[in-house]
Amino acid sequence: MLKGSGKKMVKRSRRTKLDTVKDSPAHFVPLAVIINDYEASLFGYMRANNANDVVVTMPVTIDVTNEGKQKFFVAVAVTTRFEGPEALSDEIQRSAPKGHTPLFAWVPANLYNSKEFGVFIDEARIGEVLKNGLVNEIIEQAAVEETVVSLNR
Repeated sequence: MLKGSGKKMVKRSRRTKLDTVKDSPAHFVPLAVIINDYEASLFGYMRANNANDVVVTMPVTIDVTNEGKQKFFVAVAVTTRFEGPEALSDEIQRSAPKGHTPLFAWVPANLYNSKEFGVFIDEARIGEVLKNGLVNEIIEQAAVEETVVSLNR
């Protein structure tokens, strides 16, 4: 028992990705689900699932010039209730599939129409063009721009 808490501590030998997602305040959803089940509309997913904060994920393998094939786990978080991206970025670092380089971007939709609004991309040891292209793929395919505008109507 924890001292003074009166509650027993449960020990888990290994935390699964499903446990992590279930305990998280944000929804983690593959880009393919947004495209196939919600007509490529992140806003549609957010409304249908009563979700204020969503992280869209995309594992991808790219043939990088002079580097060969590389695997990335790209994630774009669209949030309305987060003051910063650190917790979500850390979760992407932890949950990236083995052998994939994580790449995280944050879109604070609640800051739309303010000078603080923007797309914030974590540092990564890849070229800027590749990094921006991977993040833009999710932004385009999931209609993130339209989602941000719709969330602020």
